[in-house]
Amino acid sequence: MKKIKLTRGKFALVDDDDFKYLNQWKWHCNTQNYAVREQSLGKNKSKMIRMHRLINNTLEGFDTDHIDRNTLNNQRTNLRTVSHGKNMFNLKIAKNNKSGHRGISWHKETKKWRAYINLNRKQIYLGIYNSINQALLVRNDAEKKYHAI
Repeated sequence: MKKIKLTRGKFALVDDDDFKYLNQWKWHCNTQNYAVREQSLGKNKSKMIRMHRLINNTLEGFDTDHIDRNTLNNQRTNLRTVSHGKNMFNLKIAKNNKSGHRGISWHKETKKWRAYINLNRKQIYLGIYNSINQALLVRNDAEKKYHAI
């Protein structure tokens, strides 16, 4: 593994075999914490090249998922091609999450835990439960059923 220097004092991790090819360009760390570079298309046009998509040779219409959720770990064993929905499933838990678990929230009206899962941009309601552990069991079963994880 080697490191490619980025802006903002950061580094991207890449495989030894990819280092020489990738290091021919100047890479930046964007605000979403990805390693990127701009490619000129002429006539004041350019396009953003994301390092992880380049390494993974990701086809249009698919996402490249960082398995360990570290957006700067661009080693091939950490990258996989997935649908957008599958990629969204591997997001970090939101900072404002009160339960500490994805798909579990406090239902103020009933003073119980609500379980849900998102699938194909739609939220599937899984029920309301007295304990967070009950809600987690249902949520975990739904993950296996809908996402095969």
